[in-house]
Amino acid sequence: MNNLDKHREIGKCISILQRLNNMFYANRLSSFQIGCGQQFFLLQVFKNPGMNLHDMALNGHYDKATATRAVKKLEEEGYVRTETEEEDKRVRRIYLTDQAKPVVEKTVECVDEWTDIILAGFTGEERQEAEQLLIRMASNAHHFTTRHRGKE
Repeated sequence: MNNLDKHREIGKCISILQRLNNMFYANRLSSFQIGCGQQFFLLQVFKNPGMNLHDMALNGHYDKATATRAVKKLEEEGYVRTETEEEDKRVRRIYLTDQAKPVVEKTVECVDEWTDIILAGFTGEERQEAEQLLIRMASNAHHFTTRHRGKE
């Protein structure tokens, strides 16, 4: 077995999960005019009202431009509003609008449904272990890219 075959299933499966995840959310949330690109950001504002774009981008390991585009789309749909800080005009705080409530409810429902779909047949212990392993993989990837940014 060569090195190419040795671990290719891990990357392949992660890629498949991501594509199917995107399709699932895009389909389920299409009636709200948001898709997989905005649902993460909507839930972050729900969990952390008043968070700023910088923290939002850091939390999801997105660049600031991606976070800005997602928030702009959510603003255009009427789901969030931004307020500029008085002390520092560069900081914009993000809040949900009343119009976002049904979208958040549907998104949370989708998160639960997708989790049940991908973990079907797993025991409680296996579910916890899978989550912990994925957290470690994401952390490893983040640490690597942070250390090697711009060095290649």
